[in-house]
This record gives sequence, C-alpha cells and structure tokens, in this order.
Amino acid sequence: MYQYRHGHAGDLPWLLQAAAAAAWESLDPEERARVHPLQAAQRAALQCQQVLAAPGSVLLVAQHGAAPVGYLLLALAQDGSTEEPTALLIDLWVHPAHRRRGVGSALLAAAERGVAALGLRKIKLWTGLHHTPVVEFALSRGFVPAGLIGVKDL
Repeated sequence: MYQYRHGHAGDLPWLLQAAAAAAWESLDPEERARVHPLQAAQRAALQCQQVLAAPGSVLLVAQHGAAPVGYLLLALAQDGSTEEPTALLIDLWVHPAHRRRGVGSALLAAAERGVAALGLRKIKLWTGLHHTPVVEFALSRGFVPAGLIGVKDL
C-alpha cells in the first residue's frame, strides 16, 4: 500500500539520490555519452536545492511501507506570456520497481489539488521528446503540447 505526504528535511538524502536517477534517465543516449553520471547528479542536486529554497515550492513523496519510492517537485512562477502565476512541474519520478501502479498519477493528482486550492489555473511541464514514457504519461493525464523548443547541432 502506498502513502503520500509532503516532503520534509529528512527526505533530502533520498531525494538527491532519486533526483540523480531521474536526471540520468531524462538524458538522451547522445547526452549520456557526453555527460558523466556524477555531473548529472550534481546538477540535479543543485536544482532540487534551489527549487526547495524558493517560496511556494512543494515536495510530495510517495512511500511504500516506510521507504520513499517516488516524488514530485513543484515550483511556483509567473507565466512568461500572461504574467499569471502558474505551477511548474519540475520533476516527477517513481522508482522503477513501483512504476505502472498509479504512484505517479497519485502524486500528480495531489499536486493538482494543491495547485487548484491556491487558485492557480495551470501546471506546466517540460520534457524532451525523446523521453517517451514522460510524454505518454503527460498526454494521458491531460497535458497538451504548447510549443516546441528546437535544437540544432552545428
């Protein structure tokens, strides 16, 4: 059975390890060939710490028994085009052994309830098109494509 709760300071060591795993999974094969896993882990740790230090950030944790098995990290920001406050889904990760059991969906649903309670109307997320599981998850949960950032190697 899974339980869902707000994160706390005691989650930080686990969170940084999980964020490192999430960061590595999010890289495409070409990026993995150029980036050392430790470098990806350090970037993920810095991002987590910066987001958690920001006002209004939210960390939700999924537990199986006493062990954390997933998390969702959310930040509040202004929409660049409308100036309205919006929520940014920074990261959502579930341990591979617990995937496809509704854990990610439950974390997202809890975040959506919290965002709606604040009177916000949107949650935004960015992911690479190569990260098919995330794209499929987002589309199946009601996210709609809202643009494309192109990259061209020179």
